[in-house]
Amino acid sequence: MKASSATPVLLFSMDSDQFWAAPTTTGGLKAYYQKYGICSDQYQIELVHFKDETAITDWQTSWQEIYLPAIKEALKNGQQAVIGFSMYTWNAAEFLDLIHQIKSECPDVLCIAGGPHVQQAEDYLGEDPIDIIILGEGETTFKEILDGPTPDNWPSINGIAYLENGSIKKTPERQRRKFLDELPSPLDAIELSDANGKPLYDSISYETSRGCPFKCAFCEWGTGAIGSKMYQFSMDRVRSDWHRIVDAGIKDIWLADSNFGALKEDLEKAQLICELKEKTGLPSSFATSWSKKHSPRVQEIVLLLHNNGLLPHYQLALQTLTPLALELSNRQNMAANKYEPIARQMAAEGVPIAAELIWGLPGDNLADFENNLDQLLKTFPNLNIFAYTLLPGTEFYRKREEYKIETIPVAGYGKAKGEYVVACHTFNRDEGIEGYFLITAHILFAHGHLIPLTIRYLALHDGITTAPLLRALLRAVCAEYQSDMPSLTLQERMTVYENRATIFTTILKDPQRLYGLLESEIIDYLERSGNTSLTAASRRVLALDHALSPRCGDATEIDYEFNFDAMSSKAALDCLSVPSVEDLSTQISQTLCIKSPGGVGSILKDPDGGAWLRGEIQHRQPDIQAVRIVHPNVKPAQPMQ
Repeated sequence: MKASSATPVLLFSMDSDQFWAAPTTTGGLKAYYQKYGICSDQYQIELVHFKDETAITDWQTSWQEIYLPAIKEALKNGQQAVIGFSMYTWNAAEFLDLIHQIKSECPDVLCIAGGPHVQQAEDYLGEDPIDIIILGEGETTFKEILDGPTPDNWPSINGIAYLENGSIKKTPERQRRKFLDELPSPLDAIELSDANGKPLYDSISYETSRGCPFKCAFCEWGTGAIGSKMYQFSMDRVRSDWHRIVDAGIKDIWLADSNFGALKEDLEKAQLICELKEKTGLPSSFATSWSKKHSPRVQEIVLLLHNNGLLPHYQLALQTLTPLALELSNRQNMAANKYEPIARQMAAEGVPIAAELIWGLPGDNLADFENNLDQLLKTFPNLNIFAYTLLPGTEFYRKREEYKIETIPVAGYGKAKGEYVVACHTFNRDEGIEGYFLITAHILFAHGHLIPLTIRYLALHDGITTAPLLRALLRAVCAEYQSDMPSLTLQERMTVYENRATIFTTILKDPQRLYGLLESEIIDYLERSGNTSLTAASRRVLALDHALSPRCGDATEIDYEFNFDAMSSKAALDCLSVPSVEDLSTQISQTLCIKSPGGVGSILKDPDGGAWLRGEIQHRQPDIQAVRIVHPNVKPAQPMQ
């Protein structure tokens, strides 16, 4: 903060884990005030953006030596210094601590909080030293607060909550802005590169639209601060900003849109991002939250991005297949006979399609969830399963008593980071926690890419239920590695879920030990379930998983010998088909060179990115063609309609 007679305003933001992005949210507030504020020359607005919790600790020296004296001097001179916080689930705990610290040292500083996590103002005002909570869109509200920061002006500002004589006062709702181009670009207030032209951030989160037409009871989109009507920025605005982003060298653009593909202009946006990639080499990746309805336009966008190397994943947000859970969540999924052929054909074309599931939604139960898991394992090459965290401002949060929702704090942070749902009117606490144990097993072994092909191979057979196997594998791992992870205990199953990252990196330190254990447990499961006819083939598929698994250490290229047609078997499983008898026959021996990037425990520290560091078969193009000729499941797919 430069020495100045202007009133200091600090706007705080912090990224989620493994996402170092430009502070577009607070940047948007600053840009808006610089353009429209009537007192813009009286304020010195500074963006304080933290990469992670460690960065807050590192910042404390600057706070004590620079910021605290400047704020105290301003207050002494009768100026109303301001601190503002952009609050999300991933940063609320850290920011509440910081708010308490700052207010204890400067009680008269005006503290403003906004963002999705504080829309339930009753949970904060009176308990935490926050003076004003912004409800809904923040740009105009923030401007009006700075233009009239004293409490006598607050009743005239729409869209805020504050304490008045010990009671919470909420002003009339602020109407959403329809014409988004009236908002100046956040990039007007953010430095994207340093003096040498080097990008200051890896990524950027960018919104081309606001709003969500769906009112999912578990989600803040559409039911709270964002609103249900979708509005969007013009293509001229998007084009200008995206050129600025790639010119700065930022490699990843991740959209904050709720339903990309739902608007007809979204195809033009996808074409623009591909054009930039072709001309400049950037962005390296492009991610978004996809339209909840798969349409021909969505499919065209998906294939366009995939063909241009810009599709890390395409997710169908099914969330649940249980009828009552769907009803209570205000959702209606695409029929299975529609999404199954889409998933299979995209898998056959190599499109990284995935389905999303949530465990813990009111209306669900463990038995139905296990059936849903088996059904989707047969249909999608990838599943992303999330534990349901009850978030402030959502319909389920308001109905927690009606649905008898029981929760426990997320990682001990209570309201700051949300609450895990462990029981409700349709499943009890033991069942709820067992569901967390099950999804932990899936996250490690399938999503973490330890044995995805083996799990898929078994799931594709009638009479196989994957849930007992996944649980058995996780229990075996916890028992085997107890001395390596003393804090882990099967008596506290939630600690297993919360320590899944530690489990992942620990068990991969010695692959031989791990895969020997997994093989033993899989064979035992097949014997117990009366499926010994699958034992030999399962061993062969497991050997392929072992070769392709993420690895610790440096990158490697290793030749692996297989006593079956490993490449053709993998091709079949990638297409969600059971390898043929010929594929798995020991009549064929095969040597494959597998390239592994390494990096587990250093680059990658949790199973969520397991697929990013999996091994890849380094085969020649004639090999690919040979597989497609002899194997019916890897013939070139028909163009998708």
